[in-house]
Amino acid sequence: MKKNIFAAAVAVVLAFTLAACSSTAGSKQISLHPSGTETGKYTIGERANIVGDLNLADAKVSKVDVLIEEQAPGGSWTEFRKFTAGTSSSSVGFALIKTEAGTYKYRATISAKNYGPFTSAEISLEYAAKK
Repeated sequence: MKKNIFAAAVAVVLAFTLAACSSTAGSKQISLHPSGTETGKYTIGERANIVGDLNLADAKVSKVDVLIEEQAPGGSWTEFRKFTAGTSSSSVGFALIKTEAGTYKYRATISAKNYGPFTSAEISLEYAAKK
């Protein structure tokens, strides 16, 4: 009986550890979210402002490449924007306006020579038709 309880306890600890390690939460180096009080829900033609919070304290380089990818409704991931940020930066941002309704997904990857790549978790923006 004691062996079964111990085995079950070990299994639970391992399950939580594996779940934490395989999380889809994204990297700690960059995270994306709508700016300010924006909710991620927009009307066609409305501007969405996206912020990428950077945590580059462990970078041993002066600049990183930032690749923003988009997945349009029913589509695959494609390059949306690409730029360079200094490692002293704490955030990056971009804006977009959509002309078709649907849910659009975004993710960011940062990298440099001998650093990364590190990919953020995905965020979703919903564009609805004008009423």
